[in-house]
Amino acid sequence: MRLKLLTSILLTTSLLSACGGSNSDDGTDLPPDGGTPPDGGTPPSSFNHQITGNVVHTGAVAGADVCVDLDQNGQCDESEPSSTTNNDGLYQIDWESDQEQPTYDLIATWIQTSQSLSKPSPLKAAIKPELTQQGVDANSPVISDSGEAKLMALQEHNGAINSLTNIEFQRTTRMRQAGETPLDIAAERLILAALLHTIYDRGEANTYQLSATQSVDVDFQDTYKLHQYIDALIGNQLTDYLAVDDVMSMSKERLKQLIKDSGMETQTYLDSDPMDIRFLVNNTLLAQGYIEAPIDQKIMSADDWQVVTTNFLEDEQQPSKFNLAPAKVNNSFTLDYGDPALSFTGSINDGKVWGQVIDTDDGTAQIEECWNTDMGKWINPDRDDQGYQPHATKFVNNNLQTVYRGTNVPVTVEFTKYQSNGSDWQAILSTTPAALKLSTLSWPTVIYRYTIEQAEDVMCRVQDDFNVWPMPAHQDPLRLTTTDMARLFWPSFYPHDIEIDENTKRVSIDITGEKETYEWSLLTSASGQSMIQIKQVDLPAKFAEFVLPDHYLIVGADIIEITLNEAMRYGAENDYLNLAYDGEEDGFNQRFYQHLSSLVATTQP
Repeated sequence: MRLKLLTSILLTTSLLSACGGSNSDDGTDLPPDGGTPPDGGTPPSSFNHQITGNVVHTGAVAGADVCVDLDQNGQCDESEPSSTTNNDGLYQIDWESDQEQPTYDLIATWIQTSQSLSKPSPLKAAIKPELTQQGVDANSPVISDSGEAKLMALQEHNGAINSLTNIEFQRTTRMRQAGETPLDIAAERLILAALLHTIYDRGEANTYQLSATQSVDVDFQDTYKLHQYIDALIGNQLTDYLAVDDVMSMSKERLKQLIKDSGMETQTYLDSDPMDIRFLVNNTLLAQGYIEAPIDQKIMSADDWQVVTTNFLEDEQQPSKFNLAPAKVNNSFTLDYGDPALSFTGSINDGKVWGQVIDTDDGTAQIEECWNTDMGKWINPDRDDQGYQPHATKFVNNNLQTVYRGTNVPVTVEFTKYQSNGSDWQAILSTTPAALKLSTLSWPTVIYRYTIEQAEDVMCRVQDDFNVWPMPAHQDPLRLTTTDMARLFWPSFYPHDIEIDENTKRVSIDITGEKETYEWSLLTSASGQSMIQIKQVDLPAKFAEFVLPDHYLIVGADIIEITLNEAMRYGAENDYLNLAYDGEEDGFNQRFYQHLSSLVATTQP
C-alpha cells in the first residue's frame, strides 16, 4: 500500500498548516470550528458571507444550481443560500449567518443531456476479513441514468466545484460515515491531493482549481474516464478510502498502453468492458495487499483452476466437457461425461437429435512423436532418453499456457467464466439449438467457456510405424509431377481409372462410377523440408472447409506420412461452444448424459 513515510510527512505538513488557522485552497486545512470575538468585545449577532467560484465538468457548466449545504446532508434545502452559474460557469452566493466561520459543503446540480462515462458492473471482491466494511454505499456517479448531474466540494477550495473536488468529497464522505477523526481525515486528504496531483499531471497548478479549458483537455478526459471506470469496478468494497486512487496512480501508464494497443478510442475501449483492465486492477490490488483472492467473478481463482485441471486438462481423471459445433456442420456435438473411455457424440439433422456412445479407448491408439524445431528431431515426451524437458503449465489471468506435446510451440487456452444464474450465460443458452433443450438443464454453479490458440504449425508422425513411399528416381521435390502423385498414392487406379491434369495439379479417380478429384501442392514444412499436401476439392461448399488435407514429408529418398496440426484459434471466434465445468456437482455429468440420451431419435440416420 502507500508508503507510511509519505503519510508521516504529509501529516506533519497538515499540522503545521492548521496552526495558522487560515483557510487555504489546497485542501490541507481542517474547517474551523467557529470564531472567537476579541477580548472584551461583544460578538455580533450576524455575519456577512460571500462565495465566488466556478462549476466545471467537461467545460464550464452553465445554468447549474449551486447551494451552500450548511447542514452537510448532501442536499440543497430551501433555506440554504443558493445561486445559478452564468454561461462561463461562474457563480456568487451572498448570505448572512450567526456564525463567523460556518462549516459547509458546496453542491452544484444540473440536467445533463447525455452520459459519457462507461459504468461497468462492480467487481465482486473476495476481501480480507479485516478490510470488509458494512453500511457504506457505492460512490454515486456524477451523472445519473436519468441525466441528473451533481458535483460537490468541500469548503476549502475558494468556491471551485469540479470533477476533482467531487472525488475528494466522495472519499471524505466515506471517512465521515466511518467516524474517522478530523486529524485522520486531514491526513488522508493530504495523501489524496498528492495522488490526484500525480494522476492528472497538475504540474505547478493547484490540484483542485480546474479551469474549463483544462477540463476538456483530451488527456485529462481520458484519465478521468479511466479513473471513474476503476472507481466503478472497485467501488467502496475496501476500507482503505484511497485504494481506487492508489491503484489508478500505479496503473495509469499501463492502462493507457492497453488502450493504445487496442487501437480504439478510450471511450470505445471502456464500453467493451475489457477483461485486461479487470486483470490489471485485480493484480495490482493483490500485489499491494488489498485483497487475497481475485476480486471479480469473471476472473479465474485457484479453485477454478482446480476444477479445470480435474475436468478438462487431465482426461484420465474425470473428463467433463461439452463441445458444440455450429449449424453449418449439423450442430455436431461431443459430451465427455466422466468416463475417460467413453464419449457421447451426435448431431442434429432435420431438427432431430442423433447420437451414440463411442468407446474412445479401443486399445489401437498409436504412439505419436512430433517434430521439435528447436531440438531438430522427433520427440515423444513420454520418453526420457531424448533430452526433452516438459514444460510446466502456467495459469496467467484467465489463460492456461502450455506447449504442444513434445514441442516448444505455445498453446493458450483462454477461459471465460460464467455464473449459471447470470444473464450472460442465459444469453448464450438462448443461442443454442432448440432441439438440445440446454436451457432446461440445471447447470453447475460456474461454467467455463474456452478457446484454444496454437501459435505455430506442428507436424507429428506415428512413432516407428509410419507409412513410407519411395521418391521417384530423380529424388528432386521440385521435379515432382501430378503423374508421380497418381502413381504413388493411387497405384490400384493408375493408369486406367484415373485422370491427370498437370496444369491444375489435379487427379480425378473413378470409383465405381463416382468421381473424386484431388489437388496437390508442394509446401515447406516446419523442419525446412519439402512437404506434399493433397486435398479433395470436389466436395459441397458447406463441407469443404471441414475436410482436412493429407500431408507427406519428403526426407531424402523417402516420403513419409505425417499429421499436420496447423496453427489456429478454435472456439467462440468460429461459432463453436466449448465448455468445461465441475461434472460432479449435483451429478451433472450423468444428468447431462441422460438429458441428451432422452432426446436421441430411436432410428439413427
